[in-house]
Amino acid sequence: MTQENKDAKYYTNSGIDKTNKEDFEGALKDFNKSLELNPNWALTYFSKAIVFHKQLKFEEAYENYSEAINKDNNMIDAYYNRAHILLADEKHLNEINLNKALGDLEQSIELDDKFVDAYYYLAVVKMKLKKYADSVSVLDKLIRIEPDAIHAKALKKLLLQKYLK
Repeated sequence: MTQENKDAKYYTNSGIDKTNKEDFEGALKDFNKSLELNPNWALTYFSKAIVFHKQLKFEEAYENYSEAINKDNNMIDAYYNRAHILLADEKHLNEINLNKALGDLEQSIELDDKFVDAYYYLAVVKMKLKKYADSVSVLDKLIRIEPDAIHAKALKKLLLQKYLK
């Protein structure tokens, strides 16, 4: 590992520590310094996105999750968190963004077929897209993986009683 990469790792770790202490400005400074030294480290973009996510700066978070994915397309949590950004930004919640979130959640599940939280939110997105039977199918998969998934069972019951009578 080169000295620049060691220094970049130091600044990323420092930024993560500052994020955990809710020193978001300090964290962003450290992440930016890390990226000056190594602009190809996915973890730094992901960590920077988390800061923006916590600050409800959805556009900046989305951009950094996307950059993390560009640097490492196997970063499961970046896909999952990017989907969350799309779902949390109620101003821009529309069919296009729901379909983007759907794609990110499906990618999360493709990378980790036991990722129960991704299954749950995939079911929610399918419900919002009025794909009720597909939503129930996703919930059935989730319940097979995690039989005690109370929220999944409740959502399935709602779908069956209200939308799929």
